[in-house]
Amino acid sequence: MAVEIDRTLFDKAIEMTAMALRGAMGGQGSQPPSYAGDVFREIWIALKEGAQDLPERPRAGF
Repeated sequence: MAVEIDRTLFDKAIEMTAMALRGAMGGQGSQPPSYAGDVFREIWIALKEGAQDLPERPRAGF
């Protein structure tokens, strides 16, 4: 179950990073490539910390 949650959070972090970087990369005078890694790292950390604060969902049927 934890692997599924981590994969979902990872996919969401990729999606959020892509949205955050639109227009900030690739042009003259734009951010260096390491900026994309920094943005992803901060989003990933924030999502993982936020997921830890969520209450456990009860299992259906039992």
